[in-house]
Amino acid sequence: MQPLLAASKISFRVVSFTIVLMLVACMAYAQQRTLTGSVQSAADGRKLASASIVVKGTSRSTLTNERGEFSIAVNSNESLLVSSVGYALQEVKPGNRTQITIALAESVRDIEGVVVTALGIKRQEKALGYATTTVQGEELTNALSSNWTDALSGKVAGLNLVRSNSGPSCSNKIILRGENNLTGDNEALVVVDGVVINNGSGRRTGIAGESAYGTGSDNMPADYGGSLNDINPEDIESVTVLKGPAAAALYGERGANGAIMITTKGGKSGKKGLGITFNSNANMEDVNRWPDLQYEYGQGVDGSPYYSYLAGPDGNSTSATSSAYGPRFNGQMFYQYDHATGKQSTVRTPWVAYPNQSREYFEKGSTLTNTLSIDGGTDKTTARFSVTNVSNKWIMPNTGYKRNTLALSVNSKITDKLTISSKVNYTNRVSDNLPGAGYGNQSIMYWYIFWQPNADLNWLKNYWVPGQEQRKIFFPFSTFPENPYAIAHEFINRSNRNSITGNVQATYNITRELSMQVRASMDMGYERRAQERPFDAGSRLQAGSYRTQNIFSQELSGDFLLKYAKKIEDFDLSATFGGSALKNYYNKDEVRADSLITPGIYSMSNAARPLETFPYKSEYAINSFYGLLTGGYRDFLFVDITGRQDWNSTLATPQRKENAGFFYSSASMSLIVSEIASMPASVDFAKLRLSVASVGGGTTVPYRTAYNYATAGSLYSGGLQNPNLLANPDLKPLRTTTYEAGINVRMFKNKLNIDVAGYSGNTKDQILERVIDRSGGYVRNVINAGTVSNRGLELAVSGTPVNKKGGLKWTTSVVFSANRNRITALPDSSIVLKTGPVGGGQIVAKVGGSMGDLYGRGYVRAPDGQVVYDAATGFAKITEDVIFLGN
Repeated sequence: MQPLLAASKISFRVVSFTIVLMLVACMAYAQQRTLTGSVQSAADGRKLASASIVVKGTSRSTLTNERGEFSIAVNSNESLLVSSVGYALQEVKPGNRTQITIALAESVRDIEGVVVTALGIKRQEKALGYATTTVQGEELTNALSSNWTDALSGKVAGLNLVRSNSGPSCSNKIILRGENNLTGDNEALVVVDGVVINNGSGRRTGIAGESAYGTGSDNMPADYGGSLNDINPEDIESVTVLKGPAAAALYGERGANGAIMITTKGGKSGKKGLGITFNSNANMEDVNRWPDLQYEYGQGVDGSPYYSYLAGPDGNSTSATSSAYGPRFNGQMFYQYDHATGKQSTVRTPWVAYPNQSREYFEKGSTLTNTLSIDGGTDKTTARFSVTNVSNKWIMPNTGYKRNTLALSVNSKITDKLTISSKVNYTNRVSDNLPGAGYGNQSIMYWYIFWQPNADLNWLKNYWVPGQEQRKIFFPFSTFPENPYAIAHEFINRSNRNSITGNVQATYNITRELSMQVRASMDMGYERRAQERPFDAGSRLQAGSYRTQNIFSQELSGDFLLKYAKKIEDFDLSATFGGSALKNYYNKDEVRADSLITPGIYSMSNAARPLETFPYKSEYAINSFYGLLTGGYRDFLFVDITGRQDWNSTLATPQRKENAGFFYSSASMSLIVSEIASMPASVDFAKLRLSVASVGGGTTVPYRTAYNYATAGSLYSGGLQNPNLLANPDLKPLRTTTYEAGINVRMFKNKLNIDVAGYSGNTKDQILERVIDRSGGYVRNVINAGTVSNRGLELAVSGTPVNKKGGLKWTTSVVFSANRNRITALPDSSIVLKTGPVGGGQIVAKVGGSMGDLYGRGYVRAPDGQVVYDAATGFAKITEDVIFLGN
């Protein structure tokens, strides 16, 4: 046999007199072939880029390209291990096939989820050394409210939504981990698809002379809504909350309070044909709860034994007050108001209450949202287009808004190395009336608290005095509040806002390890507001008023990122270097006609006297360079180091420009304990994270480092005046430093998720304006002073008790957070931050106190805490000095 097989590649041996032929290794080598294929999502067929394919038991591996395609050498008896972030590991035996399509199921554990971090950089969640929370888009639209950010409440530990609740636009302030800035600039940064948007622009009217306190002296402010209101929740893919400066350090000073990263939806590749989706959502709104009003006593003061609308047989008039400390309702007979004659009744009528009538003023609110979206794509290009219409009718009569939104997203792979994408959102929001807010006669809640229990609301529905229509408002009781129906139909606050937000981004893969990204972004808005006030609107507006504001805001920015990633044995290393240039521009022109010729005609040509103008303009720029170094070891230890250098024009001076630049950095570590230590079988994942970050800031308020003339409202197109603010050419940036530690544990196949975080930080060298002696020619000066410490604890527990495939899924979450800030240093013993009448209360900063401490005159109390009353009058005694009232 040996001679016969000598020239072949076959050997033999004898086993129990049976000849067994064996193919040698070179025959096996001849069976190795090239396998090509693709990897996609089993859920929707989407092609998965960067999926890992490893030949089991060998060192042969590859990654899928942008189209989800791969090619690898494999033997017929070998298996492939296929994995992708967010998907379950799958073992595949290709056998003798030369082509294959592999569908991966989403991971139940989902331990290696990808989150969007600062500058839009996508990272594995397990590699982050700071706290983040991601809320998926469907969680925001399951039950829409008038402001979609309400859906974030209760889902993110440490997130506080400060709701204005002053109208349908309802601007929400998002504050993460408490307040640390004495100026009140504590809101989180809002970023939509890499574009920073201004969320605070509509919270106040910004009109000179307006006050939230007063009784008819001037216009009262209205909530016109912020840029967050313009975002269509149906277009949101996900919202990632980056807590604290460590998470958002690459955004610089504007990220010191954390960041809200909003990613909108785009087209999906791999789908056959177009996907067309229509959503309709109806939301009903009603008053949540009512104040507990008394209906035991009627109009009057000091417990008056009688009531008389005008002077009469019983005595002088007792109706000229907004107080309800008059006679008790016992069915007495008094001379009261007679609605039929509009005068005092000629006979006595029963003294009765009209309980809860003020509730009848409010209506059922509703919001109808309709969204049509079209998406689709090829292997190289994807696109999505949506159009949304929102119609809102609020709970106060004659108030609401309409909003139309267009959104377009395009992503195209031009070549194997070049990808270009763009997202653009256009919004038009129109309101024919938004309610005034504050403590004054133009606020509906001011009327509510002063409405008399002995008056019938139906008397006020015809709100003009008969025979004096358009000139005299009918309100037969106290002069403090206004007729509520006149407020709704005659005290009009109009708004028409157009906004465009978008970016264009190009990514070029220079080599497998080196890539370059450039991006241009824009956030632009134009809004026209108008306030119409009728004749008899207040002491200063007896002949009515018409005011308009044209507001234009624009922020343009350009940035680049150069990223290098390399795997060296057990180490995954990457370095990112970038830079940005930002230019912010704001312009507002207000024109006033505070006396009209003909009532009811709101036009500048109807002005009875020369028009007044109030111009305002501001500009600032920030140029930056930044870098990020990341390192990972054996997929269980991760370290990040960031650094950023900013040059802020708000700190520059004509003589010195070098003090406008400042550098700051951060460092964080993530340790996957479950990868290096033995864990109970119930623990799927355990992670420890640590971080420290320092962020500098020069604020976004310009013109405080050099002498400049201020614009002043005046006739004949405005004018200039000497400033009342003493500039400071030596201003330096404030500094916020924060330390954070946290743990994350996932158990029972990801059915239970526990996250705990603790943080401590301080903000120093705050840029404050302080009242000074007027003898020097100035009212205030600007200084670096004040230190606020801020610490807290956060706990988030989420779980999925029931998750049946194709059936019931029940998820629940509980969040808890505790925050305490302390003012540790000030230039003076105290600084008044927000002021009203001393007796009514002031927000005051004092060393040892906290942000938001309220001071004013209170009640005199005995040593045991009981209120002391004046024996002569029966009233509670009021303190002579200002005392701490609360927070």
